[in-house]
Order: sequence, then structure tokens, then C-alpha cells
Amino acid sequence: MALPDPQACKTSSRRPGRPTGGDAAVRESLLKHGRELLLQYGFGNVSTRKIAAAAGTTPAMIHYYFGDKLGLYQAMIESAVQPLIESVQRLGQAAGNEAPGLEAVMREYMRMVAANPWFPALIIQEVLAQNGRMRGEFIERFAGKTAPALVAVLRREREQGKLRIDLDPQFAAVSLLSLCVFPFVSLPITGPVLGFRPDGDELDRFISHTAQL
Repeated sequence: MALPDPQACKTSSRRPGRPTGGDAAVRESLLKHGRELLLQYGFGNVSTRKIAAAAGTTPAMIHYYFGDKLGLYQAMIESAVQPLIESVQRLGQAAGNEAPGLEAVMREYMRMVAANPWFPALIIQEVLAQNGRMRGEFIERFAGKTAPALVAVLRREREQGKLRIDLDPQFAAVSLLSLCVFPFVSLPITGPVLGFRPDGDELDRFISHTAQL
């Protein structure tokens, strides 16, 4: 009787460990399933064991790549917002009448939030809630880097006569961020009640509407 192929046995009996595809694939799988489980259950109700199992690996890999569950979610924020940070900072540093305006900034913000539906939930649960576990990290890694650039764009728009002269750029930044983020926070209500679906062409139309408002 022929002996079984050792390689075939190894393949068929693979247990959770490192998903195939190398280190980058393991890390991305943990981020992907962490995002999905956060959106479904919330930070406090998702264990590292549950995330690792969904990703086809072990909790040790979360420790290896991120330190702990909080480190994993910090990496989630960074992967989503880093391109936005760089883009908004470039827009804030631009000069002249031809510099990209307010709608360009709002488009960057709103597309990022639309592409990451877990993001508003994370903000509510882990940043804005009392004793939010990620508040300090969020301020340091995201808000502290984008808010000054946003104020700079508003100030430039006012000086160029595109916004009312009596507008306070700092107050306007608070209002603008509310307009950019709240529609996605309110989707569980506005979706079924108003039929609001911010994706595709409708997302583009809504961004232009919000900028005009």
C-alpha cells in the first residue's frame, strides 16, 4: 500500500496559526476581522480570541503585531486616517486663489468615513464616551493633526471672500466636522426613514450638498 504524501497531510491538517500569504497577510487579516467585529459587537464585547479565530490565527499573533487589543484598534484608526491626514495637511498648506477649497477637504473626510463604516462607532464608543479608552490616542494621531489644517483652509477661504467675513474659523471647524460625520452616525435612523444611502453617485451629491450648506 502506498504511503500518503507528507505534504498533502500537512496541508489538509493545517490548524489556526499564520494565515497563508506571509506577515503582511496575517496583519491585514487581523485588521479586517477586527473592523468587522468591532462594527458588529463593539470594542468591549470582542475578545482577542474571537478576532484571532475569525482571522484564522491565534491571539499570540495579535500580541506579536499590535501588543494587545487596544493596539490593534489603534492600528485600525491609523490605517484608515493616515491618507486623510496627509491629504488634509497638503490642502491646508496650499496657497493662492487656485488652492483646493472647502469642498475638497470635506470630500476627503466624508469619503474616508463612508469607506470605513466602523469609524463612527469607534468614535462614539471609545473616544467620545466618558473615560473613552482611545481619546488620547485619537487626539494625538488624528484630530491634533487634521484640525489645524482644517482651520487654515477655512481661514484662507474667508480671506479670499468665499466665506462670510464674520465667520470664526475655529467655530466653523466644529460645525463642519459635525456635518461631515453625523450623517454616517445617524444611518441606522436616516437609512430606513429617509432612504439615505451615502455611496456611489449619491455620496458625491451629498458631499456637494453639504459643502454648499
